[in-house]
Order: sequence, then C-alpha cells, then structure tokens
Amino acid sequence: MRIIKGKFTWIDVQNPTKKDIEFIRKQHKFHPIILDELLHTSARSRVEPYEKYLYLTYHLPIYDKNIKSSRKGEVDFLITKDKIITVHYEDLEPLNNFWRRLSNDPHFKDRALGEDTGRLLYYLIEEILFFSQRQLRHIEENVSQLTKDLFQGEERKLLEEISYLKRDILDYSIISKPQEIILESLREVGGKFWNEQIKIYFSDLAGDHLKIMQLLDNFKETVDALEQTNAQLLDAKTNSVMQRFTILAFLTFPLVLTTAFFTVPAVDKFTDGSLAVFALTFFIVLLCTSLVLFFFRKKGWI
Repeated sequence: MRIIKGKFTWIDVQNPTKKDIEFIRKQHKFHPIILDELLHTSARSRVEPYEKYLYLTYHLPIYDKNIKSSRKGEVDFLITKDKIITVHYEDLEPLNNFWRRLSNDPHFKDRALGEDTGRLLYYLIEEILFFSQRQLRHIEENVSQLTKDLFQGEERKLLEEISYLKRDILDYSIISKPQEIILESLREVGGKFWNEQIKIYFSDLAGDHLKIMQLLDNFKETVDALEQTNAQLLDAKTNSVMQRFTILAFLTFPLVLTTAFFTVPAVDKFTDGSLAVFALTFFIVLLCTSLVLFFFRKKGWI
C-alpha cells in the first residue's frame, strides 16, 4: 500500500488482501458489495455514483509477449471529495510512473493534489491513457516490419504474422472500446459530483481516448490491406506452381501416348523389339515434345 498526501490524498493498493479491505472499510463507509468486489477483478468497466463517493472500474490493454497479444489490466477507483483509493491486481507501469511524478516533481504534486479529487482522477486516467497509447507502438512496429517483408517471397510466414497481429489489434480493441462509454459517463457523473467545470477535463480524456481508437482503426485498415496483398501474392505463386505442373503433364503426354501405342499387341508383334523401331519411337517422342514445348513458349505460358 502506498499513500501520498497533499491537500487531497491518493492511496494505492496492489493485490488487496482482506486486511487491506478492512483498512479501507474503517476509513469510509463504502458499500459492502463494492468492498467484496475489490478482492478480485471485475468482468466489465463501470461508473457507479453514490451519495458521498464514486466507484469506477477501468480496464487498460497490456501487451503480453508470451501470447503475442494484449490482455486486460484493471484499476478500481474509490473516489470521495478528499481522497482517491486505487486498487489493482498486478504491478502497473502507469501507476508506478504517476507515483514517481508525484514523489519527484513538487509542482506536479501541487497541481494534482491541490485542487480537488476530480483533478487528481483526471491526471491518473491521463497517465493510463498515455500508457495505452504507448502500447500501440509494438503494433506500429509490427505493421512497419510487415510492410518491409511483404515482397520478400515469405508469403506463408507473413500469413502467420498477420494472423497474430490481427488478433492483437482485436484484443486491444475489445479491451479499450468500452472505456469510451466509461469516460463519457464519467463526464456527466463528475459534473454532478464535483462541479460543471470538471467536465472539460473529462472531455479532454474522452478526446485522448478517441485518438487512440482512431490510430488503432488506421492500423487495422493497414493490416487488412497487407493481408489482401499477401493473399494475392500467395495465390499468384500457387497458380504459377500449378501452371508448371500442368505444363509438365502436357510435355510427358507424347511419351505416354507413344508408349501406349507400342504396347498394343498387334503393333508389338509387328515391331518385334527392333532397334530401328526403338530409335524411331524415341525420335517421334522427342519431336512431339519439342513441338509442344515450342508451342507453349510461343503462347508465353512458360
């Protein structure tokens, strides 16, 4: 548990225990159901106003290198007029960064903890949104690498990489998209809980979130275009291979036909294994094959 005090107070709790929840319960009369929910993660984001406090659950995307995709992180906020309590279930980079800023920058501390808890909440979520935007960098880097590798003849390998990237973009979107509704709700709820002036701060947060979603949409469109181009290149390569096998079949056709002809009993009896007949047969096969090859080259098929 970490506590920073100014005119207002921020309490940060990681991996809450029953002892931590009991400490929070003694500080404020929060609803027992909410306190019980703080012991585990929540399935959905939400903003719930009460008479003397707000309860907010916010989800953020965190890139996991092991699964090559984004997973859900969570921060729960208990907000009163003089205190904000954040609860999370793993070590989160944006909250650590915010803690360092408050500890090392007195001017920022005065700004964040000197007006009201609405401004403190604004700076906290702003830091989370900055982190979410930085989480897009690995997607941007992967898109750039795909663009460079597109015409390197590695279509099958790119198909797998594109699939991983599309899943990552989808997971990121599933986690981040609902937060748009949360920020819009927070603007309306916050205006009633604090004052109308606070709405402009939460509108700014909604705008920052919109920029993130627009970047994500741009990446999605780019990956879709890369996937389509890669599929076309793969189809062209497959068609080229099939064309070569088809040509090979036609080139062997004279050999098969001539061989079949000389296996007819009447013909075989007539030739009687003559070397001259074998030479003639070889010449006929070679001539037919050469004619077919010349015809294919003239048509531009090979």
